[in-house]
Amino acid sequence: MVRIRGTLVFAAASVLVLAVQPAAAQNAPPAGASAAAAPARPRDIQLVFEREVFHYQGAARRDPFRSLANDEGMGPLFDDLRLRMIIHSDRPGQSVALLIDGAKKIYRLRKGDVVGNATVLEITASRVVFSVEDFGNRRQEILDLKTLKEGA
Repeated sequence: MVRIRGTLVFAAASVLVLAVQPAAAQNAPPAGASAAAAPARPRDIQLVFEREVFHYQGAARRDPFRSLANDEGMGPLFDDLRLRMIIHSDRPGQSVALLIDGAKKIYRLRKGDVVGNATVLEITASRVVFSVEDFGNRRQEILDLKTLKEGA
């Protein structure tokens, strides 16, 4: 390993010395040659660039290139949503939940639909179960449907 480091240092130093030499010294004719002789060609220097390669093991991690902030196109945050109505069906996947956000926009959601940072996991007759993602962490949240007695 010491030998490799010494070789790299020597190679780097030789490239540095070649780059520092003045242009006039590189193009000067060799000693004893006549002025009428063709000028000597400078040595061709080949540069070698090594590229660092990085591999991201992102199987269970958050995508590092995705924004942590809520983008306008993503929709509302889960905390801004209010459950207004559930249209329940005994057939799986046919139930619909109606939610409203702070801007009074209505969302009609079925199982598997995504709104903002939340995904609908389950819709029952009285509640909706969501999977909410905040900054790469997932948590489960439940919105219960309020009855007329509770809402008054």
